[in-house]
Amino acid sequence: MAAGCGGEASPPAGSTDTAPPAPETSKPQSARTGPAKAVEVADKCSIVTEQQATALGADQPLRERDSNGQLGCTYQKGKAGTPGWSAFVAVDGGSTFTAEVEARNEPTKKGEVAGYPIAGYDSGRGCVLYADVSDQGYLIVNIARTSTADPGIDMCQQAEKFAEAAIQNLPNA
Repeated sequence: MAAGCGGEASPPAGSTDTAPPAPETSKPQSARTGPAKAVEVADKCSIVTEQQATALGADQPLRERDSNGQLGCTYQKGKAGTPGWSAFVAVDGGSTFTAEVEARNEPTKKGEVAGYPIAGYDSGRGCVLYADVSDQGYLIVNIARTSTADPGIDMCQQAEKFAEAAIQNLPNA
């Protein structure tokens, strides 16, 4: 008697009954189109060069400083108490762009600078701008008036210009 078609069939070689595991999605994927940047910079005032800062209107000496635990550089137009602005620029590896933005109110400005997502917060007297330059950190530009007088510029636009200069200068990670 001939054998019937009973019994268990095994799947063809190389096939599987289960789909491969999905990649981990514990952190959101960055919308950045530019390469990740380094968030450790030895010379804090090299983030935006003196020449770039002068082209953006700064007319005071650059100075490295610590602002709320962030080491960066201050660029300034006008002396304190006179019409002008002061911009603090730093890269921070202690947090991420997403964490910083999610910890705050809705940004007054969202967009991108040179392929890097940004979120800006206009306070009326200044602007704080975050840029997504790395999965391990972010770029911050915090610009404010140096007096109660209007310096005659859009603070968030000025912050974007500093962010663009910094992004050009930051080395790739």
